[in-house]
Amino acid sequence: MKNLLSRYLARARKMQFHYLLASLVLLLAVYPYVSAGPSGPVALKVLSSFVLITGVYAVSNRRRQVVIAVLLAVPAFGLGWLQVITGNPALGSAESVFTLLFYAFTALVGLSRVLGTQRITTDTIYGAVSVYLLMGLTWATAYDLVEGITPGSFSAGPGEVLTFPAFIYYSFVTLATLGYGDITPITDQARSLAVLETVSGTLYIAVLIARLVAAAGWRTDAGDG
Repeated sequence: MKNLLSRYLARARKMQFHYLLASLVLLLAVYPYVSAGPSGPVALKVLSSFVLITGVYAVSNRRRQVVIAVLLAVPAFGLGWLQVITGNPALGSAESVFTLLFYAFTALVGLSRVLGTQRITTDTIYGAVSVYLLMGLTWATAYDLVEGITPGSFSAGPGEVLTFPAFIYYSFVTLATLGYGDITPITDQARSLAVLETVSGTLYIAVLIARLVAAAGWRTDAGDG
């Protein structure tokens, strides 16, 4: 029994980004269908809570990383649910700050692991995809925070109120440089964030492809030797 548990834990250790990617895909695939209606905020918070939990596990290789991740995830988790219960917008802004920092930290840790590996595994690939999705959520949270602090920073047509699900859509459209133009940054701060996201998305794809090709080359050379 003990050996079976040890093997399971060892296998789970090699699948850290599997769980994170699954929670990210679940969030992005399901949020359009659950965000509407009176129970929308609760459902969206449940999905984002899964991302927080699996994100902490994904960076649990080193104690320092775990400590930092927990210090960011716990306030984000607690403030988020308090905001849902009380409806206090100040709690929502505070939650956005911690969530933004958590997403950014997790993405940076994941990026360092992906770029630092010399052996490509399925978890490496899942980690690379997770970093990209985390980048989109990081910028979406930043947009939502800016709009909350300075209403009118973004425009989507007369009378339309932009919510976090709308910023998820806008973030990934910007990250992928699609530029549909249905949501427009108005203030200099909003435009600056959009520019930075476009640049980061383009650079990430270029650097990632180059790194994975180099790692594949190292593996081939090692096999030839």
